Amino acid sequence: MIGWEAAETAPAIARYNGDAINQIIECVHEGTYCAVLGPRLSGKTELMHFVERTLAQSLGWMCVYIDLYAIQASTLQGFFADLIRLMERRVHELAGLELDTPEAGTASSAIFRGFLGDLVAILERDLVLIIEHLEAMPTDLVQALLTSLRAAFMDQQTLEYRAIVIVSGALSLATLTVGESSPFRGIARRVFVGDLTAEQTEALVAEELVAEGIALTERARHRLVSATHGDPFLIRWLCQRGVELARTASPPYLRGRNVKALVREFLREEVYQYAPLQEAVRLIEEDPDLLHCILLLLSHGTVPKSELHLPLSPDVDPLYLTGVVEEVHIDSYRIQNLIYHCFLEQHFHPGRVGYLLAMAGRWDSAIDYLEAGIRAGSEQSRLDLLPATINSIYASEDVPQAARFLTRGLSAAFSVAEARVWYAPPQEDHLRLVGHLGPRPDASLWASPEMPLAADRIEARAYRQGRALRGPEGGRHVWRAIPLLIPGRKPLGVVTLCDDLLDGRFSQQRERDLQLTGYLSQAARAIQTVSTRRQELALAGRMQVSLLPAAAPEVPGWQLAAALRPARETSGDFYDFIPLPGERLGLVVADVTDKGMGAALYMALSRTLIRTYAADHPDRPDLTLRSVNDRILADTGANLFVTVFYAILDPAAATLIYCNAGHHPPYLFNRKDGGTFRALPGRGMALGILEHTDWGHTRIDLAPGSLLLLYSDGVLDAQNPEKEHFGTGQMLEVAQAQLGGSAQEVRDGLLSHLQQFMGEEPQFDDITLMTVVRNSS
Repeated sequence: MIGWEAAETAPAIARYNGDAINQIIECVHEGTYCAVLGPRLSGKTELMHFVERTLAQSLGWMCVYIDLYAIQASTLQGFFADLIRLMERRVHELAGLELDTPEAGTASSAIFRGFLGDLVAILERDLVLIIEHLEAMPTDLVQALLTSLRAAFMDQQTLEYRAIVIVSGALSLATLTVGESSPFRGIARRVFVGDLTAEQTEALVAEELVAEGIALTERARHRLVSATHGDPFLIRWLCQRGVELARTASPPYLRGRNVKALVREFLREEVYQYAPLQEAVRLIEEDPDLLHCILLLLSHGTVPKSELHLPLSPDVDPLYLTGVVEEVHIDSYRIQNLIYHCFLEQHFHPGRVGYLLAMAGRWDSAIDYLEAGIRAGSEQSRLDLLPATINSIYASEDVPQAARFLTRGLSAAFSVAEARVWYAPPQEDHLRLVGHLGPRPDASLWASPEMPLAADRIEARAYRQGRALRGPEGGRHVWRAIPLLIPGRKPLGVVTLCDDLLDGRFSQQRERDLQLTGYLSQAARAIQTVSTRRQELALAGRMQVSLLPAAAPEVPGWQLAAALRPARETSGDFYDFIPLPGERLGLVVADVTDKGMGAALYMALSRTLIRTYAADHPDRPDLTLRSVNDRILADTGANLFVTVFYAILDPAAATLIYCNAGHHPPYLFNRKDGGTFRALPGRGMALGILEHTDWGHTRIDLAPGSLLLLYSDGVLDAQNPEKEHFGTGQMLEVAQAQLGGSAQEVRDGLLSHLQQFMGEEPQFDDITLMTVVRNSS
């Protein structure tokens, strides 16, 4: 490693970031690109200027420094034209060279690459190009710049001289500069301008105050460090204000109460203009999972990373990239300092959090926080809660879930303590209890939660009459039955709720009833949408089931079995047995990479096309899939794709010809060889991605007693309550233990073990299994 020692005359930002400087210098000597990232106002620009001077003056490198704030262009052509112009001007200042530059109207990414290559050739030496303030440009222009620089990197691998690039920007650009899809991925080292440690914070505080001849009490020192820890800008701001305040005293002295007042002043007057915190807020508010982590840190102080459910990778850690947290003992995080903590706690009050979560569709959590905001007296939370509740009903997966959200709205917005929601299923003659609020209904009602529409009860009468009815008044409380009405239609159901007759004056009660009627009217429309959607999905699911083989075919000397367990009403998985000439049989297991109605329609199309083209190519599964792929790409624009394993079984010859389009490899078990197994090799592109794809095909023999196991990823990805996956290992172990059984016994044994493994954990993906057994004799 090329070492660099900080001199006392070096700026503080350089002294406190010696490791970062050494990493940058090491990249230059190795010819590696470098991405320097840091919070806004962290001193990153001062650090990059220091790196430029060190490389040029102390180490003898040719350095061209470009500040992107000097570029005003907003178009791609204008951006590259200005970039070339700035580089030409800087090279002229450094080397006195007059360079030919392209006309502004012809500039492009390719022209820029050519200019960069010509430049190092003319210089006849390596060039260090430092590009500062990536955040000054629109994201698409930054992406174009990084892509062009990557191409330049590849162009220069065989050249004698090259440009070594250092880019620098805000932490929020980390994904763009070093993330999985970044053009710089694999060719650039990321270097973070680190936050100051506690010792460095104390040293900088002392340096700022001693230089001005200001003394301070121990309490003032402690409060300064606690309030500004890790942030050099905050340290300087508070120290400068402290100096101004201390000079009004004689002798100049800074006390703890002075620092406390300065912190309040910053939080009251400066914080909303402080770019690092405002950028952090933007990042947090755009990601509800990130928001959840920040709330945990605000609530609990230090939190282990294992309890913060975010993809915390070394390259792109979204929590660290907010710039407001610090690592503690490597495995935990906490909010970096008191000012950050106070501001975030003040900004993310329950009403604000509820609103943000509602915008993100996190309905249960949103309503929780909005309720807390209402309890804290926030009128805005009250205004936000009803729209959030109605939207949550629209987003519900089924009517009982919609009823639960409806009752949450009744409780939070209208202070209803007890209610029941009755639903009238289409084409049925009864009301069904689908939700309740308050004490659980009596056991007899809950055991048989249905009521005939003709019943002589207030709920049924209100439904038949289509108007609200009151029950008998027998004290302070009275029950009301309010039908869920959409004009021009029969009621969807009835809400019964318990009113407190002494709760509020008459005028207040009247206003509440008007709001309640409006709320239930909107809820009725939302529930109708949910009900219709469920009916359509159920119909689509029944149609899908009708497309699957009614039973596995009977083939002399062989046994076949298959099963599909959809995770929802509709499925993206499918399997098929396709009769082919010469007593052969096509075997298909496939998985559309999506869920819902779109995947169901794609599944139906794929199944139809495979059957159609299988007849055209009865002995070439690869040609079948090629034809299907071309037709899918020609006829659809759904941006979906389907993985398919397609094989042609010749029972008489005991052979299998297959090809695999992106699907998990099936396994072949040989019972007579001690139950050994192997994955069938060969795997190509899924269908629906690229035109003119060729998969090839493979022929294998199936020995007597062998078992062929085909499956979808829903088997492997099934989870137990501990969030462990069933996985390939368990699947193979269970299948191996079933060897010797019939195809149906192997299938049922696997499904049984899978269900036991999952326990009460919901099924999140479709599960498909197909087993093929060749009889032993």
